[in-house]
Amino acid sequence: MKTKKIILLSVCALVILFQGIGIGYAYHSLKEKADVSLKAAFRKAFDTLVDEQVNALPYPDGTVTHLIYTPADSLYLQDEELFSFYTSQQTSAILQDAYGQPEMSLDSLRRRLESELRYDGVEGDVSIRKFNARTGETLQCVPDASEGHAPGIYVISERASLHEAKGIAVEARLCQPYYKGYMGRMLLFYAVTLLLALAVIIPFVVRMRRLQREQAAIDGQRREFYGQAKEMEMPVRRMKDDLDAARWAQARETAQRLLTATEATLTHAKQKDARAHRSRPASSLCWLGLALVSSLLLTFLWSNYIYREQRLAMAHEVQVCFEEAFVSESAHRYQHLVDSLPEHPRARTATDFCYRQTDTLLKRGDSIWIGMAFVRRGGMNMEENARVRRAYNNQEIFKDAGVPYVPLDSVMMDSFFNVRLRAAGLPEGHIRLSDQTAGNIIGQGPGMLFTLGKDMVTRPVAVTTDRTRWMEGIVPFPGTFILQSVWYLFVALRLISLLTLACIVGLWYVGRRLRKLGQFREDFTYSMIHDMKSPLQSVLMGAQILSSGRLPEGSEKAVRIRQAMTDECDHLLTLSNRVVTLTQMERGELELHRTDIPLRPLLEDLAAKFRLKAPKPVSFDIACDKDLLANADAFCLREVLSNLIDNAIKYSREEVSIRLSAELGADGSMCICVRDNGIGIPLREQQRIFGKFERVASGSRTTGASGFGLGLNFVWQVVRAHGGRVEVRSDGRSYSEFRATLRF
Repeated sequence: MKTKKIILLSVCALVILFQGIGIGYAYHSLKEKADVSLKAAFRKAFDTLVDEQVNALPYPDGTVTHLIYTPADSLYLQDEELFSFYTSQQTSAILQDAYGQPEMSLDSLRRRLESELRYDGVEGDVSIRKFNARTGETLQCVPDASEGHAPGIYVISERASLHEAKGIAVEARLCQPYYKGYMGRMLLFYAVTLLLALAVIIPFVVRMRRLQREQAAIDGQRREFYGQAKEMEMPVRRMKDDLDAARWAQARETAQRLLTATEATLTHAKQKDARAHRSRPASSLCWLGLALVSSLLLTFLWSNYIYREQRLAMAHEVQVCFEEAFVSESAHRYQHLVDSLPEHPRARTATDFCYRQTDTLLKRGDSIWIGMAFVRRGGMNMEENARVRRAYNNQEIFKDAGVPYVPLDSVMMDSFFNVRLRAAGLPEGHIRLSDQTAGNIIGQGPGMLFTLGKDMVTRPVAVTTDRTRWMEGIVPFPGTFILQSVWYLFVALRLISLLTLACIVGLWYVGRRLRKLGQFREDFTYSMIHDMKSPLQSVLMGAQILSSGRLPEGSEKAVRIRQAMTDECDHLLTLSNRVVTLTQMERGELELHRTDIPLRPLLEDLAAKFRLKAPKPVSFDIACDKDLLANADAFCLREVLSNLIDNAIKYSREEVSIRLSAELGADGSMCICVRDNGIGIPLREQQRIFGKFERVASGSRTTGASGFGLGLNFVWQVVRAHGGRVEVRSDGRSYSEFRATLRF
């Protein structure tokens, strides 16, 4: 398998993995929450319905209907909620046996359970099953069980006995389909995020493949040029010899053969260039902008959604802690009054069954804990949930008994609240008491505040029987705690976002690289015409003119034509030699023949040569001691300096001033400097101009200079082969200075 396929599969696997982490956590947390919430809500719903059955008995308020009991060492006594659930199952059987009440309605239980689950923020479909606890046989199911089951999360509550002696029990089942509720929204976000990531990754991969094809095509074009340039050396030398010997027909034949080969290479390059232009997309700017905005927007929306869901979950936990603290405080507030009363306030009246039950329990003599169930209608708020309702019951009991009102102990309530918050792993908070007339409770309504950075405030509860004073729990600024509690979700989300952004940046980079490659194709084709085809055409045309006999042999025009053809041959030979030298250096085959070279004569000779051949006026300023020697390969050093001077003339304006200098460094190295008054090199270009086939784009546009971009790469390679380095300095506007340092 190719590396690029492995990378693509790895990226896709990472995207799916990151998304799977979020979905896996969502599934696990949702199932755990559903299981805990269903059990708690089922207990509360069962307790409430049993309590309503007791209150519906035809007895006056305050009548004790029966005793509730459990062994003194029972674990139920350690948890008020479990104790209430246990005694409600006792009460259900007593109501049927002693008072002739019917079994609890499954429809009523289902409606009450749905209400409790909504209060806890749990969504899903609820069903109630009545069954034989001994055999497991289903006796009734509400609603009727369907044949199929929708895919989703299923949790089952603990069982509750409607009549333990008969073995009749009920249980609830909660189904949360994947396509609904929180899980459905998570899956939707998963799908949208995955599609967005793929919508960015796939174009990135496609464009990367296109970039690879483009790069491969250009590499092939370079190899063709390399091969042709190397093969050109011998024919050009023969053609030059033919020109020197006035063998015009042979020179013309050689030029024609080389020109035909060059045109074939050029035609091939143009065809590839045309295909590249046809496959190039019109513009990717809109796509990149849309992908970027979509990625950032979706990241924000999903982050906000996750934060909000976690805040909702935390708000419910805080609400539960607050209500449980209220129940504990109300029970503690009146406990000392129970001990001080001469008799229990509810012992004044009781049913006959209660008296018989009392005698039976007294005869048993077991070490048991006994409580009482009694009829109570009305009260502060019978529509409240089970926890708050128990707290209100405590107040109503003593109100009916004529016990003086004991105000809420705010310090103890605050302590109970924080104890439960710490036990649930939540940050600490505090309570706030307010009068109804103040408006700060009524104005907030019954809901939570979910604004980022704001305090988390519970639903208020009344703390007085006349409902003029209210209390609420507050957890200040829980934002940091929420983010820390689900850091792994945000890490996965950020990784996906970073991956998407990386692909977007990659798309931009690939697009930029493709544009540069397209420009390179055009420049490369133009350079082939200028540096290879045009010289051959000039030689071919000159050979035809001279072979025709229309010009006298020694005429001035004939001499100029011969000189021009010779210069063009020298140009082709120089190009071929550079290609051969670069190839040898790349392969590690270049052998340097270092000798001591007098620099002053070399610089003066090059200055004289370029003054004659330059197409514009050039002045040279040479600063070099006459006895200064450079230990280098003579051919390579001459080519390096020739190339630097040639570039100085190319990338210049109408009048050229070049300063050639050389000096010996303190460490014994030789520094040769070529400085011009040309157009300069932009700072962003200065690090890449030494690359192969690289040219200063602005310079070529300004001056019309052409070439393959091999010159500076040749300079860099040769100087490195001498153990030195090349540096460039320029202000990008008025000068360029190249410093070649050679080490001996």
